[in-house]
Amino acid sequence: MKRIKKLAALMMAAIMALAMSVTAFAAEGDEKPVTHTYEIYQIFTGDYADGVLSNIKWGANGTGTEGEKVDTTVLDALEAVTTNSSDTAQLAVIEQYANLESTPVKTGNGTEYTGLVPGYYLVKDKDGSLAGANVSYTLYVVQVVNNTLSFTPKADIPTPDKKIVEGDKKVDTNEASIGDEVNYEITGTMPSNIADYKTYYYMFTDTLSKGLTYKDNSIKVTVNGVDVTKYFYKGVGTYNETTGTTIEVGILDLKALSLLTDPVVGEITTATKVVLTYTATLNENAVIAGEGNPNDVKLSYSNDPNNSGDGSTTPPENPNKPTPTHPTGESPEIEVVTYTTELTILKTDEDNKFLPGVEFTLTGNGVNVVLVTEETFTEAADGEYWKLKDGTYTTTAPTVADDETDNTADYESIDVKYTKTTSVVAKGNGKTETNVVGTVQADGTVTFKGLGAGDYTITETKTLPGYNTIEPIQFKLTFDATTKTFASNNDKVTVGTDNMLDTSIVNQKGSLLPSTGGIGTTIFYIVGAVLVIGAGIILVTKKRMSREV
Repeated sequence: MKRIKKLAALMMAAIMALAMSVTAFAAEGDEKPVTHTYEIYQIFTGDYADGVLSNIKWGANGTGTEGEKVDTTVLDALEAVTTNSSDTAQLAVIEQYANLESTPVKTGNGTEYTGLVPGYYLVKDKDGSLAGANVSYTLYVVQVVNNTLSFTPKADIPTPDKKIVEGDKKVDTNEASIGDEVNYEITGTMPSNIADYKTYYYMFTDTLSKGLTYKDNSIKVTVNGVDVTKYFYKGVGTYNETTGTTIEVGILDLKALSLLTDPVVGEITTATKVVLTYTATLNENAVIAGEGNPNDVKLSYSNDPNNSGDGSTTPPENPNKPTPTHPTGESPEIEVVTYTTELTILKTDEDNKFLPGVEFTLTGNGVNVVLVTEETFTEAADGEYWKLKDGTYTTTAPTVADDETDNTADYESIDVKYTKTTSVVAKGNGKTETNVVGTVQADGTVTFKGLGAGDYTITETKTLPGYNTIEPIQFKLTFDATTKTFASNNDKVTVGTDNMLDTSIVNQKGSLLPSTGGIGTTIFYIVGAVLVIGAGIILVTKKRMSREV
């Protein structure tokens, strides 16, 4: 009787010690809730009274013959387990008496089960039921039951967090010019029952969109604040102009880091943080405004403390890609976004006539690499353009029919034709040109793509003959991370609903001034002629008067 009471006390202690280790539902962010499928195994049966189980016999899922009295050696082994043992140590003894290959007496997705006969039961998640889900398997629960078995699940999964680092700030969204570097920091936590795992697989999968290029050798990993980069697998995929780049950084057994003596990482506990940092560059395939340029990360991790291997006995080495052999879960993706924008200049005269050929230069501390659309004209016998003497091109053919319609004097040649090619050219810092120069196209516009926040100046550096050059336009471009929008402090440069900048610049024609010396000479000619005529009249009059006398 003494042995039975001690066994009953042990079983009641196990109720408190072996708690559930995950929520019964998926974390927020999953497309739909994921519920646990619990299996209830009956190890022993007996007579229940005041928390004591007597006359103990093998149950339907015990390793002995159902209905037979439990051998004293089994009870002795169970008595040897103390409440000071770890959960996993207790279970290592207890689960050897449960036949988990047999059909459980009950299966369900709730946390309360009634109609059970008095006995000693083991609760576990159904194998394979949570593969890949953002939840973890429960640590096995053993409980003495009268006729109702109930338990309360709790959250028990690691989570990743991702930020863009800008100086001393960490943000979810930012702005950048093409060519700028963007620094990322990903922090992963531990599950609350990390101590119950013998090995612990941990893998970040990070996806850079097509507008971001990974900077070589920029990955760094710390655990408990100690640099352990060399012990983590670092796989960087090949950049793809459509899908971007995938980066994988992980380790087969995170807990093995505690075996290191140089450096000393220390124990892996619930307070442990795994911090991954790296750098990418906003590239020439960046999305302008719109949805921006996202960077996503998800975390894969061991999620079954009951099946986590035997544990490592030696520190990890510089590894190949880890392949877990135990059940794993996967977190929802965490996203951060980098935005960039563009400036379009519309160039006309006061009559709203487009002025192709006008040249603008963009300067400022927000200029790095700027994409400019350019038109190139090449001689071609079947071309549809003619070149004018002012350097521009037209599709209007020269006319030589008669003196009134002859306009050939405006053309550089009436025999040479040209074909037009439109292309995007990268200019600015790090390119062959130090100034970002753009030429107004046939539609009257020139666009500068890939601008971040900064102070800018627009200067007209080539003006068509007959027009006045404008004064430079200065503006400050800012970015609001909350609304994800750009703003300008100059009314001449506006930001549209598409989050892009526009400005309309009108060239005034030069004033029609008098020709130097021309009007004065004419006056002299007229006055002189009048004087000559007047003198002639006086002379004739005098002669007539002398004759009459």
